[in-house]
Amino acid sequence: MIITIASGKGGVGKTTTSANLGVALSKIGKKTLIVDGDISMANLGLIFNFEKNRPSLHDVLSGECDVKDAIYKHKTGAHILPTSLSIEGYKRSDLDLFPEVISDVADDYDYVIIDAPAGLNRDMAIHLAIADKVLIVLTPELFSIADGIKIKQSSEMAGTSILGAVLNRTGRDFGEMGIDEIEMIVHEKVISTIPEDENIRNATLKRMSVIEYSPKSPSSKAYMELALKIVGSYVDMNKIEEEVYNKSFIDKVKRIFLRFKNK
Repeated sequence: MIITIASGKGGVGKTTTSANLGVALSKIGKKTLIVDGDISMANLGLIFNFEKNRPSLHDVLSGECDVKDAIYKHKTGAHILPTSLSIEGYKRSDLDLFPEVISDVADDYDYVIIDAPAGLNRDMAIHLAIADKVLIVLTPELFSIADGIKIKQSSEMAGTSILGAVLNRTGRDFGEMGIDEIEMIVHEKVISTIPEDENIRNATLKRMSVIEYSPKSPSSKAYMELALKIVGSYVDMNKIEEEVYNKSFIDKVKRIFLRFKNK
């Protein structure tokens, strides 16, 4: 399944969600490719600490290398197709090749997570059209909700259905919009809430996913729960006893996933 992670505005945590959802899916046994689809303002590679001189999506889109030569298996188990920080690489890229590039490798993975550029533009239209599902990232603020509606409308125009909405950075403000209110406005289900968590910022500074940096943190649990929902094996991570995390958080999640899968 190809899932495009989209948002109407920048700064809502779209790239963080793409990275951590991809890592979470790989941790529960799903072969996952995370693609930096923002070829003009690349950031995904920073989270996974990729070196500048490696082949990237820019090289693939300029015809300089095969897509499989630009995909790397990260220590988390996730596969990454990064975009370089090079302006020259961006200038050489032909975005029209992007759908073909993704189609060439999609069958090799259970999930392809595309971190799309923010906003509504030609780049975003391509990312929405190629996806099987679109996951909208919102924050509980009016501007973000309004922009999310535009993403939904654009997805529908592209013929791609919405998987749901992820409500990010919750719990920051006493007066923030509630889930029921947001669902009523957007007319989509909020399938996950990611709490405001300083571990995310700390993980980014260390060039890591928060699941690597602090697997017991509230945001890590939320991303693992989101991954389980997406594969159809829901479990409330808050109900798992704390001692489980002290022993082996990831092993426990895998066992829970397999239990649901075999039912």
